[in-house]
Amino acid sequence: MMAWFRKQKRARNDCRCFIGTFTALVLIEAAGVYRARSTGSSLTIRGQLPIVLTPNISTMTLYDRLVQCEQAMQGLAGAAPDAKTITRLRREWGDDLAQLMTTSAALQSKAESKLGPGPWWVSEKSLQQSTPWQVAQLKSQWFGDRTVYDLCCGIGGDAFQLARRGPVVAVDRDETVAAMAAVNLGRLGDVKNASARCDDVTQVDVPADAAIHVDPDRRAGGRRTSDPDQYEPDWSEVLRMIDHVPAAIIKLAPAAMPEIPSTMDTARLWISLSGSVREQSLLLGEVIGQSGLQSGHRAAYRAGQDGVWSRFVVSHDQIDEVSHYRGKSNGAQAIGECLIDPDGAIRAAGLTIAFANQNRLRLVGKPSGFLTGDESVASLILNSGMGLVGRVIWSGAADDRKLRRELRSRNVYPETIKVRGSEHDPLALTRRYRSTGERPVTLWLSRAGERVYAAITEPILAT
Repeated sequence: MMAWFRKQKRARNDCRCFIGTFTALVLIEAAGVYRARSTGSSLTIRGQLPIVLTPNISTMTLYDRLVQCEQAMQGLAGAAPDAKTITRLRREWGDDLAQLMTTSAALQSKAESKLGPGPWWVSEKSLQQSTPWQVAQLKSQWFGDRTVYDLCCGIGGDAFQLARRGPVVAVDRDETVAAMAAVNLGRLGDVKNASARCDDVTQVDVPADAAIHVDPDRRAGGRRTSDPDQYEPDWSEVLRMIDHVPAAIIKLAPAAMPEIPSTMDTARLWISLSGSVREQSLLLGEVIGQSGLQSGHRAAYRAGQDGVWSRFVVSHDQIDEVSHYRGKSNGAQAIGECLIDPDGAIRAAGLTIAFANQNRLRLVGKPSGFLTGDESVASLILNSGMGLVGRVIWSGAADDRKLRRELRSRNVYPETIKVRGSEHDPLALTRRYRSTGERPVTLWLSRAGERVYAAITEPILAT
């Protein structure tokens, strides 16, 4: 009886609307009807769910069901459902949707940490491949007010931030992922310029006055790759897709080395989040100027957890100027007042030497190692967020007995251990030296020439 009642209640709350040969659901609430209008081969729902549904019946049905069961999904978050609950979900929603509900619920904490306040429909893979909100927000600012086609949109991490600044059309070839993106975008409330579609991104007709953000699948063969020719769509197809638009951003793996036609005006940048490199972005057309860069620039961006960012930029001429130093030592072996570890985006961009030169720092060993300099310069780097710094209180050979003695004599222990170019295991060293003192310090281990050196540093206060 209860099952019949629920079915009848759903039927009363649903309204079927037909456009051509395609069917979509228009939701009805006490507050009124979400209005629908034809947009060619799609259906746009207006109101609190500004979503374009793909002209594919199975995806539209899945979208409908995701909307209907979202509250139930949220109720599962925070605790693993028992066998009875799982059986009920499978009976009411089917095996596939029940699995998606439990997976999304289990990942809500991670999803909200990465994407912002939820709820979010996600899967393990789609969440891993999504862009953190801080990085997506940074890139979205560079598109101005143009309509942006977010191709290979995934669950909508980038599209969500793009829709906050202007029109966006999110496209993904996976029906389930496109439906999840549609529901996720629906949380934008009164924003009426977001849309989600299921389609082959290589066949999408992008208007000549629109911009493109494209995130090719870097795991098309099941394994992650940094080779753009192994992406899906591959590099040649991506270049064809963006050839006619006035602005584009291509998301790449940090280690990717794309072959860029000499006729293209581009800028390359690497973006880290709190020091962890998240992506390389290739900027083309108008977005270069919107970002404050120029054609040929290479940049490292660091976004903080609060979304505030800082950057380090070099011109094409500066890159050529220092390129012959790559892989070589500049002969500076002595450690100065402070040690500096440049942000991961600087290292990924190959800008360590340029960063050292611009900030009057010296390399201790090769560019892969740490930098050293005066405290006045180190303080500026600390305030900019473009590197980790420490005031040196001792340095010498990386000898275990000597290190233990020095730590104990200062009543300190290494709370943080930074290793570059050495085979030391930070976790093992953390356990070994934990009982050497009470005050936390940082232990640095790296190579200068043929020797491995160690240094103990204390924090520098930000000003």
